[in-house]
Amino acid sequence: MPDGMPAILIGLIPVLIGQTVAIYFETAKVVFVAFVLYVMFCSLTLFNRTGPEAALLVLLLLLMMVVVISYASLFYKQVNARVRTQNFLRELELAHQKVEELTLTGERQRMARDLHDTLAQGLAGIIMQLEAASIHQEKGNQLKAQEIIRNAMVQARRSLADARRAIDDLRTKSNPSITLSEAFQEQLERFRQATGITTEFQGELPSQLSKVQMEHILHILSESLMNIARHAQANLVTITTSHSNNKFNLNIVDNGQGFNTDHIGKSHGHYGLIGIQERARLIGGSIEIDSNEEGTAVHLSVPL
Repeated sequence: MPDGMPAILIGLIPVLIGQTVAIYFETAKVVFVAFVLYVMFCSLTLFNRTGPEAALLVLLLLLMMVVVISYASLFYKQVNARVRTQNFLRELELAHQKVEELTLTGERQRMARDLHDTLAQGLAGIIMQLEAASIHQEKGNQLKAQEIIRNAMVQARRSLADARRAIDDLRTKSNPSITLSEAFQEQLERFRQATGITTEFQGELPSQLSKVQMEHILHILSESLMNIARHAQANLVTITTSHSNNKFNLNIVDNGQGFNTDHIGKSHGHYGLIGIQERARLIGGSIEIDSNEEGTAVHLSVPL
């Protein structure tokens, strides 16, 4: 070995070990490469050098290896951390875009439900009441017809107010001064007056329901009654409520002609049943719809 070779090796070997850290970044492999190179250097140095000079070269290389390995490990850890941070930022941006898409989808569904429950249901109810008033007028029952027309006017104003709240992007909140039982009775009475269908109500309503749950339950009841009036051709509706095992149960049963439940969500322009399924899901409940030629039953279960 020429006299300058130990100095060159002391500079070169730590660089090779630093490159090993970059290539493998595994402790076992880096230690193995460093050990092999260090043993080779020590063997050549002790073979060509003796005394304090050899010991100084061996210790100097060891010191250089420690410094380079420490620096290389710290440097590449920072590089990897930066790469991971960039990957996390990209993933976070993709997740943010996905959340925005889901938010827009949920908002469109909410607006569709609000429009259906305000404009569509309100207009359908007014039409039914006006048809009933027309029938009473044809029969000469003017007092009953005028009463139904007045109720239709009240419902028209209520529907207009609900539509304005929907346009202003505000949810229709349950009136805190009206209990769920009173709201039930009010809807059933309007249904009886508008359709003349016999309506029976049994059961009790719990006080543990939140305002949001009350709102969705009332909309589900209203939509179910509207479907009965428009499609079922029933003459009897039975509504029962119960609560047990921390669950509120609502059953709406009619003796109409029934329909094919496989067509739910497949008919263009008919979104009522989809809406009540979405409302049940939003309050953590479940809904089942059974229908045959003897009638239709809607079963709603909501956790208290």
